[in-house]
Amino acid sequence: MKRIVLAISIMSIPLASYADCWIVSGLKGKSAFSQDGYDFIDDSVSGSAFKLRIDGEKASVTNLDGSAVSDMSYVALTDSTIVGSYQSGGGITVETWSVTTDKRVMYSKVMNIPGFQKLTSTKAFVGVVSGNCEK
Repeated sequence: MKRIVLAISIMSIPLASYADCWIVSGLKGKSAFSQDGYDFIDDSVSGSAFKLRIDGEKASVTNLDGSAVSDMSYVALTDSTIVGSYQSGGGITVETWSVTTDKRVMYSKVMNIPGFQKLTSTKAFVGVVSGNCEK
């Protein structure tokens, strides 16, 4: 019983106790699109780097100059993992970003867009943490 109470207490601690920012790049992996029968293909985000920022429960993914990458709204799940979502026109896009202890970033994206079915897709990429950015 004590373990259960302790676990619940730890889980209820606010996320505001941490802040970090990483520069991530070199995202490579696989994608599958509705219009291609969901067959997985090699895919990447070439020539781009992003700032992945976590500050308590707040989170963001921006270009290096600080401008927004998209209209996605993000929240921190842990001190190294965020999830974002965007809804429009009956469709939804969901992203996850997670920084690992071995300086990698894992990224996933699901788009379910019934009104524009050929955009309905999924992606799973791994990239590198190329540095920390100023907070």
